[in-house]
Amino acid sequence: MNSIKLKGFAALFLLLTVGSLQAQARGSGDEILQSEDLKNPVQSGSKTTYFDLLRQMFPDLQTDATAHRTIPFRSISELRKREAVTGDIKFDFKPYQFKSDGKHLLMLWIELRADDANVGTPYEGEADVLAVFQMEPNVKLLDVMDVKTDRFTGFLEDRPLFHLDARSDAFIIYSTHWNAGESYLSVEMLFVDAGRFKSITSLFIYETKGCGANFTEKPDFRAVADPGRKYPKVLVRVKLRKDADEEGCEHPSRGFTRFYRGLYRWNASKGGYASGSRQLDQLEKFNRKRLY
Repeated sequence: MNSIKLKGFAALFLLLTVGSLQAQARGSGDEILQSEDLKNPVQSGSKTTYFDLLRQMFPDLQTDATAHRTIPFRSISELRKREAVTGDIKFDFKPYQFKSDGKHLLMLWIELRADDANVGTPYEGEADVLAVFQMEPNVKLLDVMDVKTDRFTGFLEDRPLFHLDARSDAFIIYSTHWNAGESYLSVEMLFVDAGRFKSITSLFIYETKGCGANFTEKPDFRAVADPGRKYPKVLVRVKLRKDADEEGCEHPSRGFTRFYRGLYRWNASKGGYASGSRQLDQLEKFNRKRLY
């Protein structure tokens, strides 16, 4: 299972015929992203500015938020490969404070535009990058990852933080596109462990519209205490609903609802979350089969 901007995005979503994803996959791309000026301090009383932070990712950063190269960083679709983006780079950013194993960290969501970004993909020239920084005892860039895997990317249900427990937060990221009567959504639940982005789970959500194919899928996530372990369990549930066909379909079919569940637990020896969820595997097979 662990395989996985814009003005007008909300308006485009209203045209989508598949219903439930309208509420889930919107937000980060709807508004102008930048909420801070480069010269602003990252926190009250601090001498460190956002320019200082971003200079660690863009070595030749200019005060007009342009640059010509990045440091090499990973992509969520190719975790073992690090590549730099070069060219005429422009970007916007937005900061988020969060916790990782009791430590207060800062994450920047960076919308990056450059001809060299994600070459050969339908979203060529764009990247959505997460950069995480420690602020104490010294300011340091810990990890950078491109999380964009489709045309539109953001926080699921416009919810930046998912609280795992009092000591740690996670982020649920989506990437999506749609065709007439079909919607494709990749969902990734990420968190930061020991200064690096790691995945808790990945989901592929596929919704369709038409006779015999009125399917909607809604994922939800819940943290469950797991005494003795570093992080809590994460329960994932996907509600699959098929609506009954409307009048006029040649062979009308009845509706039904199914639930698919998976439980993810922290595995200290492997340094990551693990699950043997047959139900979610079955859902993925069901969705993949409908694709072809």
